[in-house]
Amino acid sequence: MLNLIKMERYQLFRNRIYQISTLAVFVLGFLMADTYLIDSPGNPGGEPKTLTDIWNSMIYDSTFLLILLSCLLAFLLGQEFSCRTIDREITAGHSRSHIFAARLVVLLPAFNLPAFIYPAAGCLRELSRFGLPDGGIFLQTVLRTLVYSLLQNSAFFLLPLLCCFRLRDMAKSVAAAALVTFTLALYLGYGMMLGFPVRFLPTFQIREAVVLSDWFYPEGLMVALIWYAVLIPAAWGAFRRCELK
Repeated sequence: MLNLIKMERYQLFRNRIYQISTLAVFVLGFLMADTYLIDSPGNPGGEPKTLTDIWNSMIYDSTFLLILLSCLLAFLLGQEFSCRTIDREITAGHSRSHIFAARLVVLLPAFNLPAFIYPAAGCLRELSRFGLPDGGIFLQTVLRTLVYSLLQNSAFFLLPLLCCFRLRDMAKSVAAAALVTFTLALYLGYGMMLGFPVRFLPTFQIREAVVLSDWFYPEGLMVALIWYAVLIPAAWGAFRRCELK
């Protein structure tokens, strides 16, 4: 199991598409940072006054990035089915449960990394403007939002994983992941304006965690756990039943 995880992690981080995408996210965050000086959605006080406000705003506004990362995740995992990589792992003697667990352990943290690089690049861009006079507050905010974003992002990334395990085809998986995640993003945007129920969405809970600024946020924890409880068994059931040779 550990060897399988190490192998999967090694192959993913050496994947040129993943490397280029991560670098592109860094560049995007660096270039977009100045736009948050005008529009600061994660800052209830309006115009950002500290580096903490920039960080919160870029975390708050990261829904579009999760759509792109979900499609990338579906593309890379879908390739493993299309290229029969997983079939060869089965033939090599790895159990399905180990293969499934290895994908979760490797892919979920790996695709959270670009999501965190985006606000980090923005803060790097604005460091000379704001400095770190509130360094202690900034570090506490970063740690808190990283924890809750990791929980909620990982729950959201289970959707493209489920698409891949059910469809087992790269093109179909990417199309399904794009459709599902984009639809949820539209629902979040219009739902917040029109008063629809949106609290069940991990993307909404990310925003709440930023705005509320509480270390203990039970609703966010509950929403993430419910998504895990539903999507992980669904994905495992699809993978366990699929035909692999």
